[in-house]
Amino acid sequence: MRLLQSIPFRVAVSLCLTAAVILLSLLPGYPAEDDAKLLLIVASVPSVLQNTMHLVLYALLALCWAAAFEPGQRPILWAAALVTALGILLESAQLLVPGRYASLWDIGLNSAGVLIGSLAAGSLARRYPLTSSVSDT
Repeated sequence: MRLLQSIPFRVAVSLCLTAAVILLSLLPGYPAEDDAKLLLIVASVPSVLQNTMHLVLYALLALCWAAAFEPGQRPILWAAALVTALGILLESAQLLVPGRYASLWDIGLNSAGVLIGSLAAGSLARRYPLTSSVSDT
């Protein structure tokens, strides 16, 4: 439990999840046959599941980043702004990736996920307040 109270740990978890979302967002849309198996699998995911993953991943991002910010400094607001901006930036960056395109629908799904994660973060913060540092007691 002490590890979860550590801001550096919460930031590390948030950064790892952010890196995974960036990687998934910038994979080419149409892989070649000699590409890695993982790329072929990701490219074959049905659109319904991809849309669901937008909601889930951005909700998790918002929740993780809200926990990573210092308590008392409006962490949910900052996390929501950061993750929403990331979603817009990644959708825009997809214009530069072969086989990918930017989509207002995806931005909407990302934003809905941020809203869900922010609401969850607010609910969890009231039930289980995080402290900014680990006490030695």
